[in-house]
This record gives sequence, C-alpha cells and structure tokens, in this order.
Amino acid sequence: MSKMSSYFSLYEIALLSLLGAMVFVLNRLFEIPLHVPGSSGIWWVIPVIIGARVVRKPGAGIYIGLISGILASFFGNNPLHIFDLFKYLALGMAIDLTALVFGYQFTNPLVGFIAGVAGNMAKMVVNYAVQFFFGVQAHFILLGIGIASATHLIFGGIGGVIAALVLRRLLKAGVIGADEST
Repeated sequence: MSKMSSYFSLYEIALLSLLGAMVFVLNRLFEIPLHVPGSSGIWWVIPVIIGARVVRKPGAGIYIGLISGILASFFGNNPLHIFDLFKYLALGMAIDLTALVFGYQFTNPLVGFIAGVAGNMAKMVVNYAVQFFFGVQAHFILLGIGIASATHLIFGGIGGVIAALVLRRLLKAGVIGADEST
C-alpha cells in the first residue's frame, strides 16, 4: 500500500490555519468604528499575503480564506454569517492569483500594494454581489460602489505594503527562509 502525499505539509497546514485564524482575530480585534468602507482591509490582507509568500503554493491564500471564512461564519457579527465564507474565499483567491502573476514577490511593496488592493476589492465585489442577490436595489449598490471602491483600494493597498515590509523584516531576521516550502 503506497502512502499518499498531501499537497500541503503539516507545517504548511498549521501555518496557514493559524494565519486564517489571525485574519478573523484581527477583524474582531480592530473593530474601529471609522464608518469608512474597506478600512478593515488593512488588517485582513496582511496574514493572507504573508501566508501565500511563505508557503509559495497555489491555493495557500484560498486555504487561509477558507479558515477565516468558516470562523467568521460561525462566530462573526455580520447578519449574513454564512456568506462571509464567500468574501474571505474571494480575498484569498485574489491574493493567490496575484502571487502567481508576480511570482510570489511579495517583499516588493508595489506587489504587496497590488495584492492588497486585489484582495480587498475582491472581498468588496462579493459583498455587493451578496447584497444584490438579496434584493438590494441596483442603484443603491452602484452608489455605494463608487466611494467604497476608492477606500477599498487605499486601505487594501496600505495593508499590502505593510505585509511586504513585514515579510522583508522576517526574511532579514531569518525567521523565514528564502524558500520555506521545501
């Protein structure tokens, strides 16, 4: 009988699960009532970008999104709990796609900015799609998307730059190696 190897190692699964939980915890911890759409995206994108860079395998961001989405679905304070899963999966998928396009070069602040924007904007699009699904009138959604797009772009980008700077420091300090996936 041959032994099946898993796609992610035990180390990677543990790391990605912890980072997924960290997304949820950061969301709950930094509930700052700024009343600015997308402002919490600063915190959400950092663990996803770090996890995607450390593991360097397609699907790492999606796994983090799955874990944080499950936690938000069960323990979140959003009235549409179950649909939080789709928002977090979209966040992880967008960062995974950005990682593939840019070759996991998340230590570059520009790439971090783009990944943060992509993740936060994907979350916003799914959020508005869920609202549309539940019958919110399209003109209200279009009105909200205008300002929300700009703020999601700004806050997601800031979070991506922070993630890039954190990754640089972790690499420089030797906490993570240049290639942790082996």
